[in-house]
Order: sequence, then C-alpha cells, then structure tokens
Amino acid sequence: VVLFFILYNGDKMKLFLKGLIIGIGKIIPGVSGAMLAINFNVYEMAIEAVSNFFYDWKNNLKFLLLLGSGIFISIVLCSNIVIYFLSNYMFVTLMLFIGLIMGGTYNFSRKIVYNKKSIFLIFLIMVLFLLISLGNTNYKYVLSYKFMDNIMFFLGGIIEIVASIVPGISGTALLMVMGIYDIVMEMISNIFDVNYVINNINLYISYGVGMGVSFILTVTLINYLIKRYRNITYTVILGLCVSAIIFLIIMAFGEKIGIIEFILGMMSMMVGLLISCIFDK
Repeated sequence: VVLFFILYNGDKMKLFLKGLIIGIGKIIPGVSGAMLAINFNVYEMAIEAVSNFFYDWKNNLKFLLLLGSGIFISIVLCSNIVIYFLSNYMFVTLMLFIGLIMGGTYNFSRKIVYNKKSIFLIFLIMVLFLLISLGNTNYKYVLSYKFMDNIMFFLGGIIEIVASIVPGISGTALLMVMGIYDIVMEMISNIFDVNYVINNINLYISYGVGMGVSFILTVTLINYLIKRYRNITYTVILGLCVSAIIFLIIMAFGEKIGIIEFILGMMSMMVGLLISCIFDK
C-alpha cells in the first residue's frame, strides 16, 4: 500500500527512500540511523511528529508511516544483504556510509554558533565516543535460557531506541560491545519464521518492552533539549557525527586492501556524498 501510494508523489517517495537508507544505516556497525535522519533533514520533523502527534495527527501519521515503513522494511529485508556485503565487501560498504555521513555532517555543522566552549565540547564528545566505540567488540553473549537473557535483551531494547533517537550513537556498535548483535540480527532476519519466533518469544518480548520504555523517555528528553538548548544539543550531535566518521574510517582501513578495492571504495564514498546532497532538501 505504501509503495503504491508513494509512486504518485515525488516528495513522499523521497521520504520513503530516506527511511530505507536510515534503516540500512542502523544495521551498519558505527553508523547511527538518527545521524542519517539529521543529514536528510527529517530528524526534528520526526521528533516533533511523535512529541506533538495529536496536534495534527493526520499529517503526523502520514509522515511517520512513510518514514517508519521505509526503516522497517529495510531492516527486515536488508539485514542479511547488509551482513553479506559487510562480510565480503566491507571497505566499499563502509566508504559508502562515510560519504553519506560526511556530506550531511558538513551541512549540519553550519547550523551551530561556534565559540571556545562549543569547540571544547565537540572535542570532549569525540574522545568519549571513540573510547566507548572502540571497546571490545569480540565478546559474544551466550544464551543461558534463564531470566538473565530477558534482562540482557531488555537492556538491548533500551539501547536500540536510545541509539535510534540520539544522533551519532551507533546502536549496532553498542550491541556488539554487549555481545548480542549477532543474536539480534538473527531475530530480525527470522521475524517471519513462526517456529523461531515462538521458541524465542521471551527475547522478542524483552527486547520490545525495552524499546517501548526507552522510546517514550528518550523522545521526550530530546524534544525538550532541542527546544531549550538547541545550540548545545547541536554541538553534542556534531561531536558524535565527527566521531562516527573517524570510527568508520578506522574500521574501513583496519584491514589490508588492494588498489582496486581502494578505488571502488573512493567511488563508493563519492556516491554517498552525492546521495547526501540529493536528500539534504
């Protein structure tokens, strides 16, 4: 229904496509879906639509359905595809998202009023973010099929939403630090497998409850901060965005790459920059 609807309206098609890219970005380690939303100029609109939903519920519902359906479809249908490309073409894939983020970050940076405090805050955020993001991501959580699993995935659901709403924070990277990234990806890719869902229903419920609680609290907080402390909030977001770019570059160049792969990666980054410029409207 959504696809049929957007075919007849260019703006709605663009919004849906933005949702698709944001959803794919959420799966990539080191990439923040919220950061891509800011780069595509839909972040504040989404926060406003959720926070003041009933003031103009028809338009807010249309906006959230188009953006949200794009995000949901890409996460569910593209999770295995993204895992494949990360496993086989990691450098080229990461360079695409580096380009996407770099283009949007430059445009976003022009919204900030700079002074000594803001520059120091950006530097501090970068240091803290990189220390957290570069933590141990080799740890793998082993399901115990006990109550501890519920606690772990409840916390994972909280992190998922916080990272989805707070720009610059990669939920994927944090889930990798927790050791549950692979399990969450397996849950997403098997969401239409009835037997799998039934056998792991406690994980789905725990993760969903964590997401629900986190969503209400985080949206309320972010909406308040943007309205009351816009420049400081934007400064923190910029620091997170720059940190994410550095983190992705470290990941991309962390392994030996050939000259052909390097050239393809540069081309991929240019494509990301181009897409960012097209969608920054």
